[in-house]
Amino acid sequence: MCDEFFSPADRAILKESVPSKKDLNSLISKLSMIDQVVNIAGTALSGVLLSLLITGQSMLVCSCLSLISIFFLYIALRKIPSTKPQANDTDDKTNNYRAKVFSGLKYIRQNRFLKYYFWSCICYSFVSPALIILLPKLADKLGSAGLYSTFYLCFVGGFLLGALISGKLTPTVKTISYTWMLSTIPLLMMIFFLSNWLALSVLIALFGFLTSFQNILSESMIQITTEDAYLGRVLTTIRTSTSIGGPISSVVAGIMLDHSGDQILIILCAIFVLIGGINMLFAKEAAN
Repeated sequence: MCDEFFSPADRAILKESVPSKKDLNSLISKLSMIDQVVNIAGTALSGVLLSLLITGQSMLVCSCLSLISIFFLYIALRKIPSTKPQANDTDDKTNNYRAKVFSGLKYIRQNRFLKYYFWSCICYSFVSPALIILLPKLADKLGSAGLYSTFYLCFVGGFLLGALISGKLTPTVKTISYTWMLSTIPLLMMIFFLSNWLALSVLIALFGFLTSFQNILSESMIQITTEDAYLGRVLTTIRTSTSIGGPISSVVAGIMLDHSGDQILIILCAIFVLIGGINMLFAKEAAN
């Protein structure tokens, strides 16, 4: 719940922190890399803590780390220039969450880039939860549940490499749409290597690489094309809408894995990704 509050505000404040669009894309790239490194470090630390401490003590350590982070956050926020909300931000009609979400949705529909990106994101929101369910099953079929960690690290490694490279690029809708569609290739190729853990690892790393490209460039494009007054509610609206796909996809993926097999689920995920990429091609013309 805290993450749902934090993430939209976290990304909305980035635009106020950098002087140029180029710096914005570089900053988003660096933050994405930090997120992934922290995820790996946190996973490793949790394993060490659980081997040395009881569960309650491990949770106490996590709580202390969170409290320490508040100190650094307080210092960082003091360096952000204070901006007063516009009149429409204090209107009684928009003083509740639902009104802000619908206000964000209205802005998205009027924005030449966001109105296509929004639907592509909803398509993609069905993919990630399905893959999260699929990968442990593939690891188990290959004879070692521990391979799931290998798959995860390969994805993160590919994501980090993509973040490193994409941070040096200028975000364009054309690049976003092409990398979005290209990410279907490693997904579909997985069908032919379901019994080869090494090939699967390489394909998962490639998928993470392309996913990182489109994620970071898309986020930079959102920041560039959205007015400051609406950025927070646009991010909240997108996050709220894409969260709907998670539970639905998890249930559908579980049923499909029980009755249809791995290949059908992978093909379905690839179709959703491809639809999202094709949809972004229309945004290319609209954004020019």
